[in-house]
Amino acid sequence: RLIITTRIDPPLPLARWRVRARVAEVRADDLRFDATETATFFNGVMGLQLTPDDIARLEARTEGWIAGLQLAALSMQGRADVSGFIQSFSGSHRHVFSYLIEEVLNQRPAGTLDFLLQTAILERFNADLCNMVTGRSDSQALLVKLEQANLFLIPLDDERRWYRYHHLFAEVLHQRLQRSFPATVVADLHLRASTWYEQTESIDEAIHHALAAQVFDRAATLVEQVASAMIQHSELARLLSWLEILPADEIRIRPLLGLYFAWGFFARGQVGPAIVHLEAVEALLEADETKQTPEVRGHAAAMRAYVVKETGDLAATIILSRQALTHLPEQDSLLRAMVNLNLAIAHYLQGEFEPSSNLLTQTIATGQSTQRMANTLSAIYLNTQLLRGRGNLQQALQLCQQGLALVARHGWHDFPAVGFLYVAFGDLLRERNDLSMAREYLEKGITLGQAGGHPHILIIGHVWLAWLRQTEGNVTGGQEAIQTALQLVQQYQVSRFWPLPSAACTTARLWITQGNQIAANHWVQTSGLNDVQTLIPYLDEAAYLTLARLRIVEDSLEIAESLLLRLHQTAAAA
Repeated sequence: RLIITTRIDPPLPLARWRVRARVAEVRADDLRFDATETATFFNGVMGLQLTPDDIARLEARTEGWIAGLQLAALSMQGRADVSGFIQSFSGSHRHVFSYLIEEVLNQRPAGTLDFLLQTAILERFNADLCNMVTGRSDSQALLVKLEQANLFLIPLDDERRWYRYHHLFAEVLHQRLQRSFPATVVADLHLRASTWYEQTESIDEAIHHALAAQVFDRAATLVEQVASAMIQHSELARLLSWLEILPADEIRIRPLLGLYFAWGFFARGQVGPAIVHLEAVEALLEADETKQTPEVRGHAAAMRAYVVKETGDLAATIILSRQALTHLPEQDSLLRAMVNLNLAIAHYLQGEFEPSSNLLTQTIATGQSTQRMANTLSAIYLNTQLLRGRGNLQQALQLCQQGLALVARHGWHDFPAVGFLYVAFGDLLRERNDLSMAREYLEKGITLGQAGGHPHILIIGHVWLAWLRQTEGNVTGGQEAIQTALQLVQQYQVSRFWPLPSAACTTARLWITQGNQIAANHWVQTSGLNDVQTLIPYLDEAAYLTLARLRIVEDSLEIAESLLLRLHQTAAAA
């Protein structure tokens, strides 16, 4: 038997020996400490008494690299703020930096060192990308050599096509790159990476590297290509982070970017910042007629229609939406679908159910693609509420099931907008007294709403979760859920001009159910409801129906009957 310890693969017929089971190998993956071993090392051997969170964080940062763990342990001895040190532990720490410089980088040939530094800008890479960035033609062979040398190179697939560097090693390389090359050279590396990613249609990465290179006109053009789809997929945080990096001058000369800024804020429930960016674009268009292309005019009218709807001017919303449709090119099917959805909501809120239903049905029928997924799912949600409002619960349930089949067919399960469908289906299941399945779908919808930062899904989900918990007899849980919904309405300043179940009205209904008439009457006094003989607007129907329930509980039957007659007249008129 022969035992060999080496940092690199020896010149032996290892592949042949593996097939014949004549060699046993212990490689880097086998030597890495797992979570249990890391805990034993820090707390049992080094006596540091770290918390499970601190241990998990260090294991993630070092990826189980034993030398890195040892260097971290030595650095922590005698420190008062151990958790603070762990939070900031990185490849820039002096012990780690010195070790990797002296033991690894300084031992590399100049050509290999240049390759390592030039590719340090890449989070993941393959040979073609490395060739583009470095100007070499032999990157594949060099990557094989680096892996054989166990040089902190981690394969990302079984075919050994894509790689990344160990996190700490990547940080050291990046620091060394900044010190070794002028900023213009580093920027050129990023620009080459951006070009390669654009050519391979990986636009997100192309934007990342264009911004890193500070080639802002290129980055802006790339953002314009993907912004609409990102809004549809609720990828708002990333879109806004890109737009915030771009210089104000670049935004100012590109009205579409200003409008995407407005769309991004609006979709996150931040109407104020959305209006600021919309007004800046409108001022630019008024000052410079050359910017008034049909596409931009249509975008601006569409955004203004969404903003106006938040003020409750539904007639103006309908007019502006129709103006937007006259300007927008037919090929801009995505934005046209968004306008039609807003138009449907305006009709819905006015109690004009027939035109609303027609628009929603059209949106669903023509939007069965990933690009228009968010519009389609929103339309399905709204149509279920129309059907439900007309008492057609079975049809609403069937529509939800069709939507779920669509999600399964396209693999949309993780898209935040699917949360609309899940919460709608969950509450319909509650109506059928299928409480366990109702809870599952409501919680799934809320989780997706949280992932996408989608306030409407979160509010709807928590309102209906409150009803579910009340139905289950969990009064405390119901109060917690409805309080969360009320806080979300306040936090996101969500207006009443969106088809949401009213959190305040639901709170009052829960109080009535629980026998708390004093609290329910306080809600009546603060909400501006009255018992006089006037026509009830559609938007106030749920509140007046709740008031009628309260009057019945109080045995004020004549007042309750009057309210119900008024509600019946309104419903009949619609």
